[in-house]
Amino acid sequence: MAPGKKSLQIIIHAAVWTGFLLLPFVTFSGPKEMPFNPEKKLQLLFFTTNLFLIGFYYLHSVVLIPKLLAQRKIALYLLNIACILGLFIFIPFIYFQFVELPRPAFVQHMPPPNNMRPNHFGMRRIMPFTFPGTILMFLLILIISGGIKIINQWFKSEQRTEEIEKEKVVTELALLKSQVNPHFLFNTLNNIYSLAVINSPDTATSVLKLSAIMRYVLDDAKSNFVELAKEIQFLENYISLQRVRLTEKSIINFLTIGNTADKQIAPLLLIAFVENAFKYGISTHRNSEIDISLKVTENHLSFIVGNQKFQNNNSELTNTGIGITNTKRRLELMYHNKHSLLIENNENSFLVTLTLDLI
Repeated sequence: MAPGKKSLQIIIHAAVWTGFLLLPFVTFSGPKEMPFNPEKKLQLLFFTTNLFLIGFYYLHSVVLIPKLLAQRKIALYLLNIACILGLFIFIPFIYFQFVELPRPAFVQHMPPPNNMRPNHFGMRRIMPFTFPGTILMFLLILIISGGIKIINQWFKSEQRTEEIEKEKVVTELALLKSQVNPHFLFNTLNNIYSLAVINSPDTATSVLKLSAIMRYVLDDAKSNFVELAKEIQFLENYISLQRVRLTEKSIINFLTIGNTADKQIAPLLLIAFVENAFKYGISTHRNSEIDISLKVTENHLSFIVGNQKFQNNNSELTNTGIGITNTKRRLELMYHNKHSLLIENNENSFLVTLTLDLI
């Protein structure tokens, strides 16, 4: 518990119990000039019983519930409650062994009634009795202390469960991100290797592009969120690397619309859809086109990737691989109820439409 909350809890307990202890002095307040005035002695009695109830409250919530009831020692728990109740009922009997209620002047010379007995001083006094209200008060304290303890334990359990779930989400996101990085870099290195094999003059430029990409992946992408402008620059660098290996038969359109300043997005969230388009939407023998558009309106982002499907890849899009699978899971974790993902997988085309709320 935080120090501030603990201090507030102590103050609340102290205020409540102070009022509870002062209750007899407010309830029993008769005129002081009365010759027969038992209020002070009754006040002391009820002050004593209230003090006992306060001790019972903490004994019940701190010791009996966690040590006995929570450990399923029901019989021992009930036995302790019964013993404490018996002691509580016996408090007035003990009290009146030492304190005598004064008798009114008009009855002082009357013979004592049959229900009076001598005390150890040889005096006779009225046999004390337990007020039904005090037993009800004992049961009320029993219920309140037990209820508060159970509710507190429930809240702590829920808080622990929530913390475990959050930790699980953080761990899962870290795992997903760690899977995306090698997967993406592996594909990019393959492209540069292809350029190096044919001694392409674009190899050096591609290495510089790869350096910028790796800097983003290894540094910026460690954060939970990055600037949207950096994510767009990352996509542009990737598309530039892909263009180098393409022929004139392939057309790549990348359009960005809207103000991306002061907007943030989860890193590496869009690359899987772009990778997928290049993987399945490019043909070395036929004309092919990939359309990518990113539109920002206020705090909303719309990202659309469309491409044709070619059978020369010898792979069907029913399984889009680890990239899109991980992206779907990250969207569920980081943009729960704040995104919409529609994938249209037709016979000759593939279209991804993603909308989400930006930070």
